[in-house]
Amino acid sequence: MRRYKKFLSRLYAIISNQNRRHMICGAIVTILVTWHVCESIGSEDFIPVNSTEGSGSGQEDSVVWSNDLPPLSTEVDFLRSTTQKVVVKRATNTFYNGILDRQFFSVFSYLKPTVPPTAIIPLNRPLQRGNSIPQLQYIALWAPRGQQPHWGAIYQNSAGKLDGSFIRERRIYNLSASDMQSTPVRLVQYVGSEQENNFRFAWIKAIDSDMATVISERDYTKDCSPRMAPAVLQDHGFEYLGEADIDNRVMYYVENNFVNTVSGSLFTNNVYLLTKQQCRCSCPATSY
Repeated sequence: MRRYKKFLSRLYAIISNQNRRHMICGAIVTILVTWHVCESIGSEDFIPVNSTEGSGSGQEDSVVWSNDLPPLSTEVDFLRSTTQKVVVKRATNTFYNGILDRQFFSVFSYLKPTVPPTAIIPLNRPLQRGNSIPQLQYIALWAPRGQQPHWGAIYQNSAGKLDGSFIRERRIYNLSASDMQSTPVRLVQYVGSEQENNFRFAWIKAIDSDMATVISERDYTKDCSPRMAPAVLQDHGFEYLGEADIDNRVMYYVENNFVNTVSGSLFTNNVYLLTKQQCRCSCPATSY
């Protein structure tokens, strides 16, 4: 019996010592793990990521221009640097829409016709007329008070006098008509240098055009008024200056005193639109 009690006493002492060792080892392990975590956090620049930052496009270093709605000129892309681990901002390129300021128009009078040397001609050259002599035309804007403005052509008629034609509601209006001779007409011109204006004119095929940059006018008294733009149709050696409804992809032009309509694939692939292109760094020294 004494031996049994003595055996139990020794066994209890051994177990107590083992529990004490396990507790000490557990404490040491906890201290080491905590120290390692603290060292790891202290040696890195930890920056929490705000999930609401960024453009949300998945390509933070790209700028996407909409063909439907013009972007803001102060639009900002958010970029995350992989080296500095800080959030930086970069302003996008200044956006240019197709609206022209007053100085880019010159008043034209049928009774006292004058064409400034700064006037713009379609495609920067006389228009082709098949096997006939090419015809020099100028881009004009007819803007009756309180009505939709329309683009048309100023040209030399068969009598050798400058005349003009415009289309409104599929009807032809000639400046030589008595009720049109005093109507307000303006020629498109380019004044100043490209470096000063930071844009240039360019004729772009409809399929390749950003419609937000097309030179256009609309009736601002009506919310649903379409944007009308100067346009040139190329068709089997003939070229016609008219106007395009760029919202509905339709062009109208005059030929042999008839109003002709262009739409569908012919509009997409054969119509050129006058656009306002932004210069990159600086524009080349080109005169219009």
